[in-house]
Amino acid sequence: MAEQDRGLAERSRWNAGRRVEVGMRVVVRRHLEAGQGSHLYTDVIGHVLALDPELVVRRESGEEVRIPDSDIAVLKVLPPRPVRARDVRAHEYAGALAWPGTEFELVDGWFCRAGDDWSYRGNSAVPVLPWASCSELDGVRDWYAARGLPLRLVAVDRLVDADRMLLDGRPVDPARVHADRELVLCTVDSRELLDRVDATVPADARPPVVLADSPDDDWLALYHATAGLDPDRVRPAMLATAGLDGAGLGGTGTGGTDQEQPGPGGHVVFARVEHDGDLAAIARGAVTTGPDGAPRIAVSCVQTADAHRRRGLAEVVTGALVGWGRSLGAEECHLHVFADNSAGRGLWAKLGLAPHHSMRHLVVVEGSTPRSTRSDAG
Repeated sequence: MAEQDRGLAERSRWNAGRRVEVGMRVVVRRHLEAGQGSHLYTDVIGHVLALDPELVVRRESGEEVRIPDSDIAVLKVLPPRPVRARDVRAHEYAGALAWPGTEFELVDGWFCRAGDDWSYRGNSAVPVLPWASCSELDGVRDWYAARGLPLRLVAVDRLVDADRMLLDGRPVDPARVHADRELVLCTVDSRELLDRVDATVPADARPPVVLADSPDDDWLALYHATAGLDPDRVRPAMLATAGLDGAGLGGTGTGGTDQEQPGPGGHVVFARVEHDGDLAAIARGAVTTGPDGAPRIAVSCVQTADAHRRRGLAEVVTGALVGWGRSLGAEECHLHVFADNSAGRGLWAKLGLAPHHSMRHLVVVEGSTPRSTRSDAG
């Protein structure tokens, strides 16, 4: 019974009625002996991996603890670990460089991205520098208007206040602002993720993963955000990455200055697994470096064909990409998942990916209906 108090209202101390969701950090006081009659307790602290059929919590050590309902005396949701704004910004900048669209530019502290208008990811502005503000958006709006696009922003938690949006010195009518579903950026140490993949799908039981420099047509047909679209239309944005390494010729580089315009750089590959001649699973991986100088592997476009689900293929392709990223110096992995995607968040939690910060894509329109774009998280 995900995302609720599981009907245990009679236990007034279980989380005081607050919602419990996969990915949350919790402390559970459990009975040492089975059943509610025990007066000996122990505490389990960690992140929620599952709520059904019983609570599963992953400790910091990686141990997964299964706790039957009858053993729970008290459960409390803990606040997320403190995250510094500069760490949020570093992840967002590296992530934006992993999906820069086919045209990009820094404008007033925002990383503006544009390309063929088929997704939010390559057609939105990300606040990547400390002075990026929703109260000074005229330059960003004009940049998109010059390309025939509406103003699209990524409202990143702790970096900008989207409720104080100004254009031409006046507050923006909230009716003009359309928000997509909340996204969560999750992170994990690359070595930890690989260890968890090894524990989930032993190496000798995995199908081979092919890493290609470009997505084939069948790859694009399987990914939900590009299925049905002309491959030649979407492939340029899929192939694009950017860097902050001066001339941009060194790939990941060592970061850049606040004033540096991004240029060529980064690395991208496309993973695929086949089974009996059918494409079974895919994923995209990009290694980029933000201004903090740390290379990161951004995993996205993870998709398993319906006929091949529940075989651990998502874990297999993700592990292959993260292993490739480590060969380029990326010791941290990050990815986006929709906040309301309990299944997806549960999968990533099992691989050690913990919530870091959240965001929403916003579109500011002249009328009441934004142009159609596809939600392309994952």
